[in-house]
Amino acid sequence: MIDRSYVVMDRICGNTLNELSYSNPKTLDDNYVTIAYQLGMHLAFSYVFGSKDGYQTNYIFDPTTRLLTRIDKESFLDLPQNPENNFEDENVYTQEIAACELSNLRYIPRFKNPKCHRNIILAIRQGFLDKYGDIKLKKRDLLQMVMDTRMTWLRMDPPDDIEAYAADTLRIFHNIEKLISQDPERVFERLKKAKKEFDKSGI
Repeated sequence: MIDRSYVVMDRICGNTLNELSYSNPKTLDDNYVTIAYQLGMHLAFSYVFGSKDGYQTNYIFDPTTRLLTRIDKESFLDLPQNPENNFEDENVYTQEIAACELSNLRYIPRFKNPKCHRNIILAIRQGFLDKYGDIKLKKRDLLQMVMDTRMTWLRMDPPDDIEAYAADTLRIFHNIEKLISQDPERVFERLKKAKKEFDKSGI
């Protein structure tokens, strides 16, 4: 089988946040509010659907369309065992999501400017709340998407234990239901705190 893992990057216009940070930082500064807002949208999706590895090399920004595209979502549906625990201090799931996604802000040069810092935080927060609200509105369709995804994985790579797979699918379904039902503002504040916890850990 031919490895096509990088084909998507070749077809998407723009550059990764990492590339732009050293080759064209002006593009990041000119679009810092737009980028921060869209990072917030992706943060909400990553939190609800367990999409890990949202690092700067997996975000491509096109200055023409001003669209921030996330690639490499192979860790999709990597969810916590108990979503209710996400609000507890030192929670691993929230720390992992926050460590990936919120670290991307440092690739925006203006984030280091105290005069712009507040606007960037407000933008990512608004993007997060808007997308979370959209997820809530589309809850039924998105949960169906999850079930369809699990069925596709089942057909592509049938597991040895079908019953265990079915049980895990049901767990994922209910956990996403719980994540969608959470209060977006409370979740965002928890993620900010989780990022600080992770930074202090020195990992």
